[in-house]
Amino acid sequence: MKTWLTYLVAAAFGLAFEMTFKGSAGYISFITFVAEIVMKMGIFIVFPLAFFTMTSGTASLSRKPGRTSYVWLTTILWAAFTTAALSIITVLLFRVFPAAFPATSTVPESAEKAAEIEALLASSTASRLASADPLSVNAFVNFIKSSDCLLPVILLALVFGYAIRPTSEIIRPAYITLNSISEVMFRLARKVASLLWIGIFFLSGTWFHQLWSDASVFSSWKFMALCFIIGTLMLLCFIPLIYAVMTGFRRNPYRQILRLLSAGAASFFSVNYLFSQSTLYTDCRINLGIQKNVVSTALPIHSILTKGGSALVSSMCTCSLVFAINGSLPTAVQTITIALACTLASFISAIHAGYEVVFTTTFALGLISVDISGAQFAIIGMLPLLNGMALMLDIMLAGLGTSFTACHLNADCRITAKDNI
Repeated sequence: MKTWLTYLVAAAFGLAFEMTFKGSAGYISFITFVAEIVMKMGIFIVFPLAFFTMTSGTASLSRKPGRTSYVWLTTILWAAFTTAALSIITVLLFRVFPAAFPATSTVPESAEKAAEIEALLASSTASRLASADPLSVNAFVNFIKSSDCLLPVILLALVFGYAIRPTSEIIRPAYITLNSISEVMFRLARKVASLLWIGIFFLSGTWFHQLWSDASVFSSWKFMALCFIIGTLMLLCFIPLIYAVMTGFRRNPYRQILRLLSAGAASFFSVNYLFSQSTLYTDCRINLGIQKNVVSTALPIHSILTKGGSALVSSMCTCSLVFAINGSLPTAVQTITIALACTLASFISAIHAGYEVVFTTTFALGLISVDISGAQFAIIGMLPLLNGMALMLDIMLAGLGTSFTACHLNADCRITAKDNI
């Protein structure tokens, strides 16, 4: 059975168990406890996976002049263009399909969670950017303890990869060994991806429980319809069109998106971009048929910078909140400011893994000086849906961006059994 299908079946079972046992405190405690363990185990593998594969990939690409810089250039180009384009398209679509944000909350815990997240966002952005610096005093400690950001791992891998290039015979054994370890990490990622349906079952149970406990998702059918319309248009129209144009129509975008469904499903129900990385690595190398050194180098960068999904969901939420508070559509200046603010904030939203939409929306609302007192509770209540939708699009854009880089590098490899995961 295909991996994406097993993920969806596991999510369906999670929904069925939640509907059956949602009144049982013991079941909720058990599934929440197991989901936390599954989440930590899923994230734990990502950091050695990213470090060893990117180190090996950087060393491999550096053997030919210009290939490493070309990977970085195309990656940044894809991230910047798609994020800005999707954010602008979203604010324009909102003016055609406006809907007020359901700024209500029915669960007292939401206020506590909102206060916790507000404190996190207010105080930790600068400190997290500082702690992401691998050249700081506690660089090694930061690398070992890093639990929610790939940035220090990427920078360390870049330095090590450049240093371990096989430029002399004495270094070649180290390069060969590292390349073998990289292959082991890809094999481990594939095995984890094939078993991740077990984790999806528990994570989807907590996902549905959080949405139903707060009930904000049921307060406005218009806003839910807006989410569905924008999400569908992006996934089926605008993202495929952008990919097709930027690759010169050399690849079928819908086939690429279909082959990334498993990674998208993992990020949607986990609400964490790190958790789905093992599946994304496997999808890019096996399903999309991209060479290992390109996947190893480009994919971690895309995971940090390619945040078009977070930008578009945050733009939609910001416009919807302004519409709910003022009773009228945002002005032209506010609309432009929202699109630009969400684009810029999304590039650093990865340092707030799991809260990308909250961080980006708060940043945008601060720039246009809109008071959202009380409305943030609804954002927290709907976070599984909003952040899940954002990260699903982020992950798919990261996979398509890696494919875009490989397309222009002619870095395809023949896979004997495509779509087998």
